[in-house]
Amino acid sequence: MTRTTLGIVIPVFHSTHSVARLIQDLQNVFDSVCTCHIYLIDDGNPDEIASWLERHCCGPHVTLIRLKNNYGQQNAILCGIRHSLGCRYIATMDDDLQHHAAMLLTLYRTIEEGYDIVYAAPFPKVLHPPNTSPAASPSRLLSLFSLFSRFASRCRFYVRSKGSLMRDQLFRIMLKLPDHIKVSSFRIMTAELAEEITRDASGFFYLSAAVFLGPRKAKTCFYEPRPRLYGKSGYTFWKLMGLYGNIIRFYGPAAPILTSKKRRQAMLYEELPQQASPSGAIMVLGGSNCQLHALMRARKEGCHVILADYTPSPPGAPYAHIHRQISTFDIAQCIKAAREEHVDAVMTMGTDQPVYTAACISHELGLPSCLTPEEALAVTNKKVMKQILKDHGIPTAPYKLIDETSSGKDLDFLTPPLVIKPLDSQGQRGIFKCAGASEILSHLSQTLSFSRCAEALVEQFYPSDEITVSGWVQKGHLTVLTVTDRLLYPDPVHIGICIGHRFPSVHMDRYEEIAAISQEVALAFGLKEGPFYLQLLIGREGIRVNELACRIGGAFEDVMIPWLTGFDILGAVMDLSFGRPVSLKLPKDFRADRIKKCAAVQLIFGRPGIISEATPLSDLEKLPFLLDCGYNYLPGQEIPAAHNATARLGHGVIVGDEENIAERIDRFYQVCRVLSPEGENLVERLYPKS
Repeated sequence: MTRTTLGIVIPVFHSTHSVARLIQDLQNVFDSVCTCHIYLIDDGNPDEIASWLERHCCGPHVTLIRLKNNYGQQNAILCGIRHSLGCRYIATMDDDLQHHAAMLLTLYRTIEEGYDIVYAAPFPKVLHPPNTSPAASPSRLLSLFSLFSRFASRCRFYVRSKGSLMRDQLFRIMLKLPDHIKVSSFRIMTAELAEEITRDASGFFYLSAAVFLGPRKAKTCFYEPRPRLYGKSGYTFWKLMGLYGNIIRFYGPAAPILTSKKRRQAMLYEELPQQASPSGAIMVLGGSNCQLHALMRARKEGCHVILADYTPSPPGAPYAHIHRQISTFDIAQCIKAAREEHVDAVMTMGTDQPVYTAACISHELGLPSCLTPEEALAVTNKKVMKQILKDHGIPTAPYKLIDETSSGKDLDFLTPPLVIKPLDSQGQRGIFKCAGASEILSHLSQTLSFSRCAEALVEQFYPSDEITVSGWVQKGHLTVLTVTDRLLYPDPVHIGICIGHRFPSVHMDRYEEIAAISQEVALAFGLKEGPFYLQLLIGREGIRVNELACRIGGAFEDVMIPWLTGFDILGAVMDLSFGRPVSLKLPKDFRADRIKKCAAVQLIFGRPGIISEATPLSDLEKLPFLLDCGYNYLPGQEIPAAHNATARLGHGVIVGDEENIAERIDRFYQVCRVLSPEGENLVERLYPKS
């Protein structure tokens, strides 16, 4: 797992909008600099503030940690540091915008010079006490109370304005703080130092005092603070006096005698346990870019999100509250995890096999599901799928099931070329186009390596165009939402690898026929509710069914379909997963062939090689016609040969109309550049230019 570079700890007390603005400032500054994660420590705020923070401030790179009571700034910082010890550097800053993101960038660049800790402190200013001269009066007599009030006012001023000076002097006397160092709550330190000073913390904790119990390589950078726009300081005269007394007591020369027992026993803070989400707990199967929007949506809607994905650091993990590192193929482990996490719903999208796993989980735990395990098996296992098509007389390519005992004679009735496929794989893994039976048998063991079945499917190759029908089934009736051309990678052996989808299809003139066979398939499989995804082959001998799936497609149809039709298909799948009713809300005369818009989903591939740098996503997102984009490979990683869909470099969803869509695709490829160390652009322009 890649280590996050910078963890930023921000104690939050009675703050809302300033925190949201600070997070945005930090993300704007650091997104292009390093990986960072923000830890908000809710220091005993009322529930309404905690709820506001959860709704408006949390995200994939922000974690909110709630404390049971108000334990104070230092204990909140201690809690945040303990949560962020996996980062390389850890920063702390206030929530009121007086500490600004640009200055933190200066601290970050400074600590990389080899310091243990770097502080940010305001430039020293000449301070003037408040005017407490008595108002003119005829008698010029002051009461004893007035004299005391003026004295207290001046004391408060000097303590608050000179408080940091008093603290630094204490540190210089007790801890030999270097004269050139001014400490503050705005700082950055190495994770090694953070771990050392927090390892045995107990009783009273003051971070900077703990830092200078030993020799440190430290530095202070000065800056001009912003005016305080939100809130006011929580340090009163008496609180400061108590603070300095505790610093002397717990970190002074007599600390081992006075406080050792208390420091061993006292609890510094207590975190609130994770609260059940009012929107429910949902398990999302798969955390790749294909499932990313589902995880983001679930998190945004307030769900408690559990991710099941076998990889240690999938793209979707930051959006999940819990990542269970288990395979979505491992049904038993997924059921166990779903039961342990008390999930209310299970869903997946963009890939086939987890559809069956989701149905099994839902059946075992009594959760809502649009498919029974038997129905899910029929749409994810090609053996069952082919038999149903055959039984209902639905045209499909001639086929044969083979295993390791099969011979070439078993395939004599099929006319070459032939295609071999696993029965239950995904992403075009293990699919080969072969010249004849002997070549099929030579690929059999490799194909079976991608399957849990002992058999493989061999089909007669059908020269054709591929189209995809996406739709929604409601009460057994299919509404076709889009018909797209499924464009393929130009490889004569590793076939079926999709490089993009184009709407509208060039075969829209056959819409009635396409819609009719799609409805026939939905009825044959007994589908009643939910998403529908059908791949059809259109060639000289007519339309044939290639494969059926009951999920949102893996070419970001969750983005394209709402833009083209107005139907929120991702929201509908989530509603269905929780057992909530779904309404299509489409015009009565809706037909996919009457949509006047155009869309082009670019599934980007690249020539094999090491990535040195790539166009930042922020630059791509500036293209006004780009709905969504992302990379599957990052700088420093190697692009593999395109033998299956896992070699996909990234994606972009481009929208427009008939007149401008081609120009917009060209513009996208002009901006999107992925460079090798030699400066060569590795992006392959495979999508048609017209």
